[in-house]
Amino acid sequence: MRADLRSTAAALAVLATAVALVVGGCGSERRPLRVGVVVDCVGVNRPLEGAELAGAELPLLQRGAKLRRVDAGDGITSATIAGRPVELVPGCTELYEFSTLEAEIRRLVEHEHVDVVVAGGSGRDDLAVRDAAALYPHVIFLPVVHGPREVTLGHRVPNVYRTTGDHGQGVAGLATYAYRTLGWRSAALVTGPLDAGWGERDAFVAEFCALGGRVASQLQPLPFDPGAVRSVPRHVDGVAVFSESLFAPAPFLERLARRVRDPRRIVVGPTTIDDPDVLRLVAPSLVGVTGSSFLPASERSAAMREYLGAMRQRFPEVPADTGRSDLVLGYRTAVETLARALERAHGNPGRLPAALAGLTTDLPGGAQRIDANHSAVVAPTLVRIGRPAGPAALPPLTQVGSVSGVDESIGGLLTSALSPGSKGAGCRRAPPPPWAR
Repeated sequence: MRADLRSTAAALAVLATAVALVVGGCGSERRPLRVGVVVDCVGVNRPLEGAELAGAELPLLQRGAKLRRVDAGDGITSATIAGRPVELVPGCTELYEFSTLEAEIRRLVEHEHVDVVVAGGSGRDDLAVRDAAALYPHVIFLPVVHGPREVTLGHRVPNVYRTTGDHGQGVAGLATYAYRTLGWRSAALVTGPLDAGWGERDAFVAEFCALGGRVASQLQPLPFDPGAVRSVPRHVDGVAVFSESLFAPAPFLERLARRVRDPRRIVVGPTTIDDPDVLRLVAPSLVGVTGSSFLPASERSAAMREYLGAMRQRFPEVPADTGRSDLVLGYRTAVETLARALERAHGNPGRLPAALAGLTTDLPGGAQRIDANHSAVVAPTLVRIGRPAGPAALPPLTQVGSVSGVDESIGGLLTSALSPGSKGAGCRRAPPPPWAR
């Protein structure tokens, strides 16, 4: 009974979204589709405001919009997509200030009358976006960054569409590489004590143990300092480290690399590879180490080269490594996905939900497609860290593998009810995921 009621409620919410958008599109002139984009204008990410806006504006600039002045912060004129005017309405928030984010979403919906909201500068912010979406079923919400799997699983909100993968999806294939290529049979895991580390840990453990690997230790040092290396067992074949920049993992990784003295005995996840600030700090110590990434190496991806070239041409003030970051690329991916869906819907906002649900893309770091849970199905890569050209330089990344069609179950290894947390992941033998068969 409860399942039937939830199913009916979800269907009605989707119908409400479609009806509201269709009604808004009626009349002799096509009403603009208004897209609210909430970026960081205060707090620790304040310096990224212009770059975040640049990422969101780029897809519309490529479809006829014009910069009002010089910088992304000056705003853009409307674009026209499949005959439908599209306007970008900026909003302002602060990282981890969830009440501020929710208030800004409320302003955009209730006073600016936006049809779509693009927001969420961290995984925890993505959860706040999901919760706000439940209050406005007629508005489409697109979370920006890789976040917890709970954004579209468990307490699912039908007007939320994820255009990038969750934390665990970015690690798919890394455990298979460690087991089969690096020869690991036992591993220790070291994670930061928040959702990014937990998500990467659970996915890695599930895949490694499915193949027959053994996890000897799971550590969550706090503080995440070099002294914690003493707690990592020496007898394991390798150590996997998953921690976001919030916990400053660079000194720990440097000390660990000096102790093991073999790059084949360390692997890292997207929290290291896809964060330019962390990668720049640890690269000299991790030369030869393999990591996983949501992004393809530039030399292997025409789509990535095209995106970086377009950013360089339109916004030369945005450094290339900033444009490649999870956050800035996330804004571009969300708005580009929306634009392609509107094209697929022939400019009809009422068809946007169906167009998003059936969309396939080749966007670097984006969704290959969006599944029945409105979650992104992604194609992470495996890369080897090269030697930086100089101090503070980003290292070259050589792509050594890739995995396609990764959904939030990690090839059937994780249940939809799983909510990664501080408790260590269970290790059990299981049928391996498709890419490991």
